[in-house]
Amino acid sequence: MAVTTKKKGSILLISGIDISTPAEYIEDSAARDSVNFELSRNVLTKRVGTTQIGAAISTSDDIMAGRQFKRSSTTYNVRVGQSKVEYDASGTWTDLGTTLTGTTIDLIDTAVPLLSGKGILCVANGIDGIQKWTGTGNMALLGGTPPVAKFIQEYKTYLVAANVVGGTDVSQRVQWSDTADPENWSTGNSGSVDLVEDGEDITGIGLFGNYVTIHKPTSIYLGYLVSTSAIFRFDRKDTGAGTVANGSIVNIPGGGQLFLAQDGIRIFNGISTQLIPSKVNDEIRDSLNQDKAFRAYSVLKKDNDEIWIGLPIGSQTTGETVYKYNYITGVLLKDSRANATTMWLGTSSDSSTWDDLPVTWDSYTKRWNEGALIAGSDQINIGFTDGLTVKVDPTQFDDNSSAINAFWVTKDFQDSQERIGRWQRLELWAKGTSLTVEYSTDQGNNWTTFSGSPITLSSNYPTFDSPYVLYFDIIAQQVRFRFSDNSSTNSLGIKQFTLGYHPRELRQ
Repeated sequence: MAVTTKKKGSILLISGIDISTPAEYIEDSAARDSVNFELSRNVLTKRVGTTQIGAAISTSDDIMAGRQFKRSSTTYNVRVGQSKVEYDASGTWTDLGTTLTGTTIDLIDTAVPLLSGKGILCVANGIDGIQKWTGTGNMALLGGTPPVAKFIQEYKTYLVAANVVGGTDVSQRVQWSDTADPENWSTGNSGSVDLVEDGEDITGIGLFGNYVTIHKPTSIYLGYLVSTSAIFRFDRKDTGAGTVANGSIVNIPGGGQLFLAQDGIRIFNGISTQLIPSKVNDEIRDSLNQDKAFRAYSVLKKDNDEIWIGLPIGSQTTGETVYKYNYITGVLLKDSRANATTMWLGTSSDSSTWDDLPVTWDSYTKRWNEGALIAGSDQINIGFTDGLTVKVDPTQFDDNSSAINAFWVTKDFQDSQERIGRWQRLELWAKGTSLTVEYSTDQGNNWTTFSGSPITLSSNYPTFDSPYVLYFDIIAQQVRFRFSDNSSTNSLGIKQFTLGYHPRELRQ
């Protein structure tokens, strides 16, 4: 009697990374591991590359922070190193003439309060006095004897400082300027309060709707204005967790404040916090370098409905591993950004055309009219330990001339827990330049490359009846697959695949 060939599929690679359970139990559409892939309209694509912006800030400076600053009708892209502050003038960085004395353990924070009705850029590092820049000339010390503070935040008409330096319990102090005057810290409505209920230092500050949030390791305070001489009131929320990295605080569109806590990525809803509903949070909790976790950072990427969170994983000392959390679907993927220290959101000043792409129109795996190609769209800037700054560039397929190594590792497929399978063919729908495909029968310890791999791809997806077919013939209880590309020029999209196999005898 003939043995009927069975199929696994069609398998869409849309569920992100899942390490919450053994690899044979995760969804068919999930990844056991993935780096440098993203989802675009439920199609798996290799992430885009980056382009360098100007020269390094200094050969000895990490880029510690950055911010887009708008003064009147002019927008500035500003980066802050350990010792210098610069702004981007058409691809050339201009020094703002100040000298900071912090090190890589002294975080940088920025704020844009109003002074005389116009925004000023303020920079704090917890070591030097707060600096200001008005969009012309050099930076200078903020007037009015403000506190030396680790964290600063503009809030309504106030500049709020937190975790100040010098004295008793001042690491738990919140201090604010006079109304609409960040250079007056001694009269008017200026004031301070020490949040000493739990005895913990303040670890972060942010905005949350109509509130200012003050984070500690195990609690979050909501601050707001009151119509009494107290000026501010701070209500403590016994959340059990607050941030360990000020740079990781970012608000989710539609509600919720995301941040890195000691036990993973959490979301604050105004009352309590919960770990993000992701099946990869175990990896973060188990692998986070707790000694360097304070250097984590986050940035909102609205066009993908994602928040990118850069974390030091394992022996990493900066946020080199960037988790991409989709706050709509809950899917989590990750990128590798070697030696990255920070990211910040800006606005693109350039429009890209199809002639700017290094591949043909058909081979391009993104939408031809996507917003990221248009001037005025969001631009993500990335700083590094060598003082360089790059921007995420949808027209590039390498990282500042370095190849991007992207791979997707599937689950362990099996017919059942009791039955061995004879695995014989993989049918694949992909487009781009080329793709390497491998299989493993020992849970990823050893890999075998398919004959004919790497596959030379077409600029269009094959029709449903004519996929790329890879043949092999193995007898195994389980099999997993790895799709990868490590090149500087390849565009790559993977839509789906199926597996053909024969069930065999029961496992003895």
